[in-house]
Amino acid sequence: MRLGILELSVLALGVFPAQAISQSLSSQPLSGAMLGNTCAGCHGTLGASKNEIIPPLAGTDPAQFASTMRAYRDGSLKGTIMNRVARAFSDAEIDAMAAYFSSLPKKAYE
Repeated sequence: MRLGILELSVLALGVFPAQAISQSLSSQPLSGAMLGNTCAGCHGTLGASKNEIIPPLAGTDPAQFASTMRAYRDGSLKGTIMNRVARAFSDAEIDAMAAYFSSLPKKAYE
């Protein structure tokens, strides 16, 4: 499947929620890195947050990342925006992001 200009723009900028991307590319699996780009606006490029309020995702334990995202998704963990964000991801997408972020070097706040 060839990607159109709109799909490539969305993927390059990472400005739309993962659910919108997933719907437009539903026949193509998304990588953890691609999905992780949707987190960059708050959690920093490559999961390296620049402040203490929003935690970095780089170097996160994959099981911890996945269980936290699922808890946000099912509402057992409350957050300001993360409950809405997490509902956009399937279990497979959460697992892909968990593997991706765990593969990145853990960084101190920049």
